[in-house]
Formats: sequence, C-alpha cells, structure tokens
Amino acid sequence: MNTVTQRLTGRTIAQFTAILMLLVFAFASSLKAQDLDVPPTLQAAIFKKVFAYVKIGTPKVTIVHSAAGTKSKDDLMTQFKNVGLEVDAIEEANAAKAAGNVVYLVPGVGAGSAKKVGKKFIITCSKDFITDGLAMMAIVNAGGKPSLLANTTAIGGAGIEVDPQLFRIASQVK
Repeated sequence: MNTVTQRLTGRTIAQFTAILMLLVFAFASSLKAQDLDVPPTLQAAIFKKVFAYVKIGTPKVTIVHSAAGTKSKDDLMTQFKNVGLEVDAIEEANAAKAAGNVVYLVPGVGAGSAKKVGKKFIITCSKDFITDGLAMMAIVNAGGKPSLLANTTAIGGAGIEVDPQLFRIASQVK
C-alpha cells in the first residue's frame, strides 16, 4: 500500500470508530433512560395479584411516561394487556388527565406529574417515587430479585383501603 492509501485507510478507520462510539453511547444512553429494573412481564403479573388486595374496583391502568420512556410504556402496555388488565397511556404533560383508577409512573417522569394525578392508586418500579411518597406501591430490583414495596403513608393519604394481607407480601415504607 502506498502512503496515501495508508493515510486514507487510517483516517477512514478513525472516522468509523468515532461514529461507532457515538452510536454506542447514544444507544446506551437511550437504554438507560427507558430501562426497567424489573421485567414488564413480571411487573404485570405481580401488580395484577396486588390489585386483588386493593379496594379500588376493577383496575384500569393508565401509564404516564416521558419521551424517553416510550419503549418502557409500550412493553408495559403489552404485558398488562397480556394478563387481562385494561390499560392506556398518556405523556407526562397530560398526567392530570389520567383516566385509570391505577396510574403507573414510568421511570423518568417528573415528580410534578405524580402530584397531578390526584388520589389514585399510583404504582411504579422507581424506588425514589415510593420513598418520596409519590407512589403507593413499587416493584424494585433488590439484589437481582423483585421486591414489592408499599408506602402506607401514601396509601392512607389517598384514602385507599387495602387488605392487610397485602403486607405479608410487601415491605412497608413510611
């Protein structure tokens, strides 16, 4: 190979590597923004069982999501439907219009959105929402296993009745 070809090949490889690194970084960032710590299939199955302990009538789930959480929203909608639950979704800017009696907050949604949904049964997979009292129930990843958390203060504050048996499967957070 002559020097011109070597320089072009070297420059082309460097440019390709830079573009590839940018794509990997962008892909990893988008995955991080919309990743769920507990798989949607497991969340849907567990939450369906939880609803048997919550006195809210027939559960209708509204998923509140941000633009970054669109993939998570789609995955959750599919799985909630697969377990026989009625589900719809809205963007976080419209959180006040949540039609369901259960509201699922996808990670990445702002705390202000949680406050807009009113006294509905709010669920999530975000530990921050549960510890901050913005959600009533959360399924979180605890050492590689799903763990169900219940914020009793938030549940009581919303005036939602739950069967005490729920606390046999959920850890209480106040």
